[in-house]
Amino acid sequence: MGLIELGELMMTSSERRLELVSQNITNVSTPGFKRSVSFDQTIDAASAANTQRSAIASHPDFSQGALRQTGRPLDLAISGDGFFMLRAEDGRTLYTRNGQFSRASDGRVVSAQGYTLQSADGADVILREDPGEIVNDGTILENGAPIARIGLYAPSDSAQMQAIGGTLFSAPASAMNEIGSPLLRQGMLEGANVDNASEMLQMMAAMRQAEAGARVVEAYDSLLGQSISTFGRGGA
Repeated sequence: MGLIELGELMMTSSERRLELVSQNITNVSTPGFKRSVSFDQTIDAASAANTQRSAIASHPDFSQGALRQTGRPLDLAISGDGFFMLRAEDGRTLYTRNGQFSRASDGRVVSAQGYTLQSADGADVILREDPGEIVNDGTILENGAPIARIGLYAPSDSAQMQAIGGTLFSAPASAMNEIGSPLLRQGMLEGANVDNASEMLQMMAAMRQAEAGARVVEAYDSLLGQSISTFGRGGA
């Protein structure tokens, strides 16, 4: 890899890091948001020109966010491992840690995007009215009687979960297993696991990397100019 490719790679990598930091900071108040963590990929020199933007990849950090009290009966926070299962209108199965739900006009319990919360037996969670109580294992009570149990699922390998925007993830059905002993907190929400101080440090590091990349490109331009000048004098 030449100097010019190295400099450009450093600058595009820093740009990607800054994009991730911006995304994390923007979602600092989004319930259940999981910050993106960047990491370097090894790039073959022969393919560097075509893959510079993918030099910095990312993966979600699934560590627990802080829980806060809201008092809303359909605000649910997961304590420990697990994801809520959602059904999209097109039939896709999605997963989230954002437990900010509401009751639709037809009784379905839905996310902010309108996706339907799924019970442990794979059915839509439907309520006649807002529940009086949701037990810590996810059992929903109406007038003191259980009507459904919310399913929580965890991947056998977190690398199989793909972020698809905001707080939503997708994963192969075979990769997800139901949590045996779930722990839900009714009237609470899990906050984003974003630490602003840490993100600012990442931003500063990315800016320093961009400056270093720019200096490499400037050095290349200077060397190229000197070489052209030298060859010009030699041919005179």
